[in-house]
Amino acid sequence: MMGRRVIAAIGVFAIAASTACESRRESAPRVEADPEILYSNVWSADSGLDLFSRGAELVRATFEAGEYTYFVGLDKSYPGFREAVGGPARHDDPDKSDLMTWAVPANSKQRPATVFEHITDFTATQTNVSATVCRYMLYPGDEFNATLNPLDEASRIELSNSAESAGLPGSADSRYDSQDPHAHRPPTWNAFGTWKIDKIRWTKTVAGESIPNGCVDWWQQRFPTFTEKTEQNVLSGPEGFVAPTQPVAIQYPEWIGPGRSD
Repeated sequence: MMGRRVIAAIGVFAIAASTACESRRESAPRVEADPEILYSNVWSADSGLDLFSRGAELVRATFEAGEYTYFVGLDKSYPGFREAVGGPARHDDPDKSDLMTWAVPANSKQRPATVFEHITDFTATQTNVSATVCRYMLYPGDEFNATLNPLDEASRIELSNSAESAGLPGSADSRYDSQDPHAHRPPTWNAFGTWKIDKIRWTKTVAGESIPNGCVDWWQQRFPTFTEKTEQNVLSGPEGFVAPTQPVAIQYPEWIGPGRSD
């Protein structure tokens, strides 16, 4: 099971920060280049759910930071993720996957890929956010793809907030098919704010737990020939199915800038 989970988790990457230097006469910020990240995240959501709402942003930040942590560890993951998730999870923690709170062994390497993610089973208030994230990946080359057949990758995300305000969402990304020149990956700010991550786990690792129907609906829209469904809502492809390939897509949504009240 652990080997399967490690294969399924592959698809994520590194972090960078901006620095500035000042002189007495002028301020001339020197911005370091974003780290080389070999994959992209492309998000979608159930009908009626705004990907740029504060709740959806928290789900995206949590999942992406968990993936990123798999490669670089908590200290180099998204700003604020270590504090939000509460440190590395125990290996037997039922609510927090060790795969998304620990760095992987040194011999694990990034792979170019497009990680398609979909938010379903979503609820949000000023103090609580919960959702399931379904996903699969496509690679540029003809290689083994453990995320496609069967389609069974889903993660449960839950957050809570003790502050009076949920905080403002970051800048919306209006360019689906082009890069915003102001975007960074990972984000350069703490997208979590006052929120704490209560749950971040792979749904399929919980014995007997079914994946939400929203995942099945999304998967079947993407792969209409996948019709063999188990009691846990795992889909399998037809005999002879060949995984499609594609170049790494542009990240969507991109992390452009933090929310502002002015």
